[in-house]
Amino acid sequence: MKKFILLASALCLTFCTTQEIMAQTQQPCPTCPTTTIKKQTYKPSNLKYAGQVRKKKTGTGLAKKYPATYPTRNPSSKYVVYQYVDTTYPNSENHFPLNGNAGIGTPAPQAALEIKRGAGDTRKKNVLLELSNIWAENGQNEPSIMFSNGDNTSPTNVSYWTIGARVSGDKTLNTPQTFKISYKAPDSDVENDFFSVDSYQGRVKIGDVSTQFDGYKLYVEQGILTEKVKVAVKNSDDWFDNVLKQDYKLIPISQLEKYIQDNGHLPDMPTTENVMKNGIDLGKMNGLLLKKVEELTLYLIEIKKELDETKADLDATKKQVQQQEQQLTNNEKGHY
Repeated sequence: MKKFILLASALCLTFCTTQEIMAQTQQPCPTCPTTTIKKQTYKPSNLKYAGQVRKKKTGTGLAKKYPATYPTRNPSSKYVVYQYVDTTYPNSENHFPLNGNAGIGTPAPQAALEIKRGAGDTRKKNVLLELSNIWAENGQNEPSIMFSNGDNTSPTNVSYWTIGARVSGDKTLNTPQTFKISYKAPDSDVENDFFSVDSYQGRVKIGDVSTQFDGYKLYVEQGILTEKVKVAVKNSDDWFDNVLKQDYKLIPISQLEKYIQDNGHLPDMPTTENVMKNGIDLGKMNGLLLKKVEELTLYLIEIKKELDETKADLDATKKQVQQQEQQLTNNEKGHY
């Protein structure tokens, strides 16, 4: 009987211990001795890695030279971080060594970080890196990449370039979605936007200049220095070759003089106030200048014809006068 009781107690103790491991809380069994089973809690100091440690150098390449290693001390948190992510064992597209270059999609990266992937479907973009943004009502919502001098001794000492995109706008500045390149100089607290493309009609801005004018795509501060500019004229009506056609009617010079006296500028030409307010369209302005040159040419041709006719009349009158003088001279000689 005593042997039976001891055997039953041993079985009960084994059963209770197993249940404690598998469950966080468990009621003691009816036949077990009275014990209190506490709820299990996480204690980093009590955790030790209990898995197998691969010590054998197997595989090929780096996997053979550097086998995977695991922590030998108690981890400080429940998320164990291994010293070496053995992605080259036995066969992997990625490469994350402790030292050297890291590669995603390539086991032989040629830079500190190289991302490589086949183009795949040519109808879709080959996105190799995605920067996502969690929208905030008052935030810039601008995931960016920074190129910094790394001087963090003072906020004014650090200088950097950023390439970013305001992907969803905000409710504070009410700015449109914009891709931009910015720069913060040393000894400055201000980050300047040097280049941007916004989502409103794809307007491009260079420098600090207002873009609140519709009908344009490029806005540039200060000026543009270039070796060549070509302006396309969409409408043939903006180019005035019709001035030289036979049916074109010039304003009489007397009316042109009256218009200039009344308005202070040539017909069709913009006023100073208009130019200061709206600027000028190079294509249209060159067309208007061409029109005035062609009109001036017609005026010169007309004046030349009048001068030629006047000269011919003068020559004829002069010849007639000379003939009359000769006749008088002959008459006087005959008198004597």
